Amino acid sequence: MNLTKSSFEILKQRLAAAQELNKEIVKEIEEARAQGDLSENADYSAAMEKKKANDALIAEYQREINSAIIVTDEIDTSKVNINSVVTVLRIKDNIVKVYTIGDAISTNPDAGIVSEKSPIGRALMGHVVDDIVSVETAHPYQVKIVKISATRD
Repeated sequence: MNLTKSSFEILKQRLAAAQELNKEIVKEIEEARAQGDLSENADYSAAMEKKKANDALIAEYQREINSAIIVTDEIDTSKVNINSVVTVLRIKDNIVKVYTIGDAISTNPDAGIVSEKSPIGRALMGHVVDDIVSVETAHPYQVKIVKISATRD
């Protein structure tokens, strides 16, 4: 998974928070276990389910951290990459849109930051100005890359 340095740090913080939560859940389990008969102990069952879900989250964060490829903050404006600001012209209706290509952690579609894994991000990655690319969605469409820059103007 490609991540920016800041997104990698966010992921490490999420892992630390989940690990800290695990300590609290273990205390809940111990308190519920002290209540006696575990076969009919709803508090114990609930705490064990919470621990199972949190353990899965911790494992996912660890997998993402271990497989992360940190991308540099330098932006190559010769082609679309993570951190690129891309201006496109939607061909079917001549609407101009500006997208910042983010990683899986830093996406914010409302602010125009899309993941490299989103349909538009995936279509744009690696392309250059004047390329026409197809965006594969339920209703596919084409865009022409008008500009690639390092910042929003």
